[in-house]
Amino acid sequence: MEIIRRVLLTGGGTAGHVNPALAIGSALRSEDTEFMYVGVRDRIEEEIVPREGMPLEFVRAVPYPAGGGAKLPKFFLDLSVGVGQAMLLLLRFRPDVIVGTGSYVAAPAIIAAALLKKLWLLRPRIFLHEQNAVPGKLNKLMARFADKILVTFPETLHYFPKRKSELVGYPLRRRIAAIPREEALRRLDFSIPDGRRVVLAFGGSQGSRTLNHALIDALEYLIPYRDRLYIIHGVGLYKTPEYDAAADTGERLLRQYDAMQLTSIESFYTWRPYFHNIQHLYSVCNMVIARAGAGSLNEISAIGLPALIIPKAGLPGNHQVMNARAMERAGGAEVIYEQTTRTDGRFSEALDGKVLAEKIIALALNDSRLLQMRLRSRAFLNHDALPKIAAIIRGESPQDAAPLPRYTPPPMNSTPEDTSLPGNQELLTRLEREYRSQGAQYKPKNVVARAEDLEYFKSRANTLLASASWQERNLGVKLLGLLNAQEKLPTMLALLAERKRAPFLKRLFGGDYNQVGFIRRNIVMATIRLNVLTPDVESALLGGFKDPYYEVREACALAASHFNDRIANPRPFIQALLDILGDSNLDVASAAAEALGKLGGKQDALAALLHLWDAKYWRLRAAALRGLLHLVERGRVTDWRMLENRVPQFILTSTDFRPHFEIKSSYQLLMEAISRKKETTAPQ
Repeated sequence: MEIIRRVLLTGGGTAGHVNPALAIGSALRSEDTEFMYVGVRDRIEEEIVPREGMPLEFVRAVPYPAGGGAKLPKFFLDLSVGVGQAMLLLLRFRPDVIVGTGSYVAAPAIIAAALLKKLWLLRPRIFLHEQNAVPGKLNKLMARFADKILVTFPETLHYFPKRKSELVGYPLRRRIAAIPREEALRRLDFSIPDGRRVVLAFGGSQGSRTLNHALIDALEYLIPYRDRLYIIHGVGLYKTPEYDAAADTGERLLRQYDAMQLTSIESFYTWRPYFHNIQHLYSVCNMVIARAGAGSLNEISAIGLPALIIPKAGLPGNHQVMNARAMERAGGAEVIYEQTTRTDGRFSEALDGKVLAEKIIALALNDSRLLQMRLRSRAFLNHDALPKIAAIIRGESPQDAAPLPRYTPPPMNSTPEDTSLPGNQELLTRLEREYRSQGAQYKPKNVVARAEDLEYFKSRANTLLASASWQERNLGVKLLGLLNAQEKLPTMLALLAERKRAPFLKRLFGGDYNQVGFIRRNIVMATIRLNVLTPDVESALLGGFKDPYYEVREACALAASHFNDRIANPRPFIQALLDILGDSNLDVASAAAEALGKLGGKQDALAALLHLWDAKYWRLRAAALRGLLHLVERGRVTDWRMLENRVPQFILTSTDFRPHFEIKSSYQLLMEAISRKKETTAPQ
């Protein structure tokens, strides 16, 4: 066993990085051990660490700039200054052990330690702990400098060198444990009326704008249950010029509710920016609403609380979504996914307050469901990783402190051969194959049998709509159509209507708008697959007839054919089809000809279709014959003699076998239909 006299802890920005570091520090604490915490000013560590009685020092550090580019020089300048500051701290403190728990906050101290080791000025052992299933950027970059990388999840091991990595579990704070409810109630700075079901909602130390907005909106629907519920809401410490979590929450309450409603809300709802002694709240609540960070889920599982999880999408490896799904499949949680919405030309994540309220009522007031989830929540994760972590850092044998096996969720559809969920492209391939084989009988549940998985896939596809890559957005549109995601249609229609010009270079190579033609076409095709016709869809289709990309115009004609008898006012559609009947693109004109037969009549479509008898291209003549066939079958034409005289003109100019065969086939079907109609309408 190695003697450890001085320990330097680093990592911060959010409590999800600070609390694991403090937990590891508590496991290494002894009378002879000194500690130093290195963080960044104006971050959560500045508030949390001093409460633990630990010396806190600051260095300069900033996150890696998204997209790099012009912000990179300042980033490297800040990092260089931070590394210099950290080197001075290290030389003064001379730690035996350095423990980093991730985020950009830890970078200066880890890099400084590596440089000093190279110069033989300091010989600390460096340990990194990764809390999530998919490592953050910092831990992946700093792994080369570490003596040991400690991970929470088995699947994380393959990201790091085998000789350096060790599965240990999550370092849970010692004070996160259930205490008697009456004792916890006495320690609160507010009172909870007897007989209430208590719901604790929080989005981590910084809070969650999505959760905050949704919960405030949900209060309207929870007022009728104010004598049965009590909501405790931690809104977060996040504060920037763009968004102040506490101020925004107060303003939203005042903006949305009148004085009488606010009085009712105050009887069952309390909010604070942050709860430092959250273990007291865990001990009094019946269920939790939270994000899906590793820290939150480990704490919830340690207490054995039922959870309603709202994972944040788009993080590295989508780790919050994976965490939430694992706990849901273990039976300890239910999951609600954020919705990507588009407002004023910008994408944002949102959650419907009514949906959240309905979930709260369904869970919090269901005793048997809460009991079942409580038991399964407690069994979900390893609850005591600290002994093993401390043993490894001290150089002891960790065998006696090995963590319990982590729960492994069953694969999708519970089939042995399907051990993982398909990626987006593979899912699209499966869905398209099923769609081609089943046609009108197609159902996405034939590919994705589990309802929870279907909701996850819809959410995952929805997030693609906000991607900077048009290929990703296009993939998202295709998936949403095939997944029957009717609720996502408004967002897709907003993309279809967007007319933001493409960058100059793209326009040089034939591009037009930021939402490229393929995306616009596939949105129109998605309306057909979703089989939804609303006034907004009709308006979007009418606009699409004038789209500069020919495949969009063709798709709109196909949609008009599909929705023909459900269109509220067919007149504008008929005129739009007549306008594109002379389109320079053959596919567009042909689709318009056939659609006219399904929407038009004797006064508008008949003459236009008959006029195509000598069209240059046989495909257009064949489409006109099919259009005429639709008119006849719909009973829109009754002058059979005129048709019998005019229709044969279509087959006089065929030049080879194939067009002659296709036109003749359409011609025969049309003439047979005319004959049947004549018989049924002939006077008896």
